[in-house]
Amino acid sequence: MAKATFTNEQLCIAWAKQAQAKGTRGDVVNDLMGQMGQNANDTDAYRKVYNNVTQRKKQLASHPTKPIRFPELEAGKKGARRTDAQMDTLQAFFDTPADEGKGDTES
Repeated sequence: MAKATFTNEQLCIAWAKQAQAKGTRGDVVNDLMGQMGQNANDTDAYRKVYNNVTQRKKQLASHPTKPIRFPELEAGKKGARRTDAQMDTLQAFFDTPADEGKGDTES
């Protein structure tokens, strides 16, 4: 059985604190690791907590009856958030007509 690393309450408090301080998700991870007595310089432990934060946030935000609305954090050094324009450009790759050029079949 897996042991819980931090509580939902700890996550929400740390997230709210970093949202007010214009922090990043990494700052949330560092805060939680400090509360758990873990060394934030341990890259393996940091990665695990970072992934756990991501998964837990997704679970709480997608609750079927009462989803939590997490405030946006600042973009970190890696994986900066994409702008709406960038997302529109990427979506356009999938929205182009798939049938273009299919009328020219060779028999």
